[in-house]
Amino acid sequence: MPPRPRLDSSTPARPVPEASPRRRSSPAARLRRLARPRYLAAAIAALCAIGLPSYAPAADDVHVVVKGQTLKGIAKRYRIPIDTLRGVNGLKPGDRIHPGLALVLPEKGREAEATRKAGELRAADERERDKTRRIKERELGARDAGRGARRDGKGGGAAKTDDRAGGPEAGYAAKPKRPGRVRFVRGSEHADVQLLSRHGRLVPAGLATVSRMLRFYPTGAKIPVDPRLATLIGLVSDHFGGRSLHVVSGFRPFSPKQYTRHSNHNVGRAFDFSVEGVPNTVVRDFCRTIHNAGVGFYPSGTFVHLDVRTEKAYWVDYSRSGEAPRYSSPVDQAAADESASDVDVSAAGQAPQGSHGTLHPTDQPLDSFRGNLDTPGDATDSAGKRGPNDPPPAP
Repeated sequence: MPPRPRLDSSTPARPVPEASPRRRSSPAARLRRLARPRYLAAAIAALCAIGLPSYAPAADDVHVVVKGQTLKGIAKRYRIPIDTLRGVNGLKPGDRIHPGLALVLPEKGREAEATRKAGELRAADERERDKTRRIKERELGARDAGRGARRDGKGGGAAKTDDRAGGPEAGYAAKPKRPGRVRFVRGSEHADVQLLSRHGRLVPAGLATVSRMLRFYPTGAKIPVDPRLATLIGLVSDHFGGRSLHVVSGFRPFSPKQYTRHSNHNVGRAFDFSVEGVPNTVVRDFCRTIHNAGVGFYPSGTFVHLDVRTEKAYWVDYSRSGEAPRYSSPVDQAAADESASDVDVSAAGQAPQGSHGTLHPTDQPLDSFRGNLDTPGDATDSAGKRGPNDPPPAP
């Protein structure tokens, strides 16, 4: 046997033939193979198992409409006549469908059952839409009320009051021509001062004028007025359309004869006043909506008391000038900042019934909502007891 020749590195290797690519059959060839009896039988069996119904498989099937869908497209998708689909779901020709609408897909021969279920779904959908609408209306109402409260109470904490027709403030509350500008009247003296900015902020430059108008009238003594009290005065003025505020009393030095030992008048944090052309009962009701403020009402007097403090307080004193205070309850007595006898109207620059002074209760504008005078037992004390003729409690 002859020896096998040796191959060295210089001898080129024999090339290996490449594998030919596998030919892919054409679509026509694949169809011919499927047409063979064994393939055709398997295809027919599969179609019979799946089935091609002309209606939805069950009467309780529901389709929820999404954005971009049309009734015609949905009917075509489920192979349901569009008139049948429209009639079952209570739709008329030309009615539009909206995203989220539930459409019942009827099964052939069970259209009545599908129609009943569609009616139930429509009723439930209508209830849900009504509920959503009511929630939105409440939210819008609360938002508007919040905007009004912030507009009326910015910087001073006053809440929006009820101006509904027939309410206690109907015809008195008004939009001021010059918001934030207050007109003080004290006897023959008067002063106009810009207390609040257009955003409801206190204008510090007006404090000196307020302190002068709220001075102790017999001696002319005065102290700086509390800035928050000045802010509340501006709010009251704006609420009543910028009407003149008649000053009855402001700063009063401490006197051993005063009935209340802790009066805010002694430190420049209280203001006794009336609003020109507005019953004191109406002024009282608005002041009671102010947070962290004390409000005193004197049915036999000529003014409303307003002071600033760290909590809300309200009291009624039925005494007349020169009498000991007669509060409606011990709680009122503890909350009271002054008695009617502590205020000397004649020494405060007020004519007892003059045209420039605070009007006598019987000469005040008539409060047609509840009358100008409260009677004992009808007032609301600080403990929350209310009488039939008293205003609703402040928030």
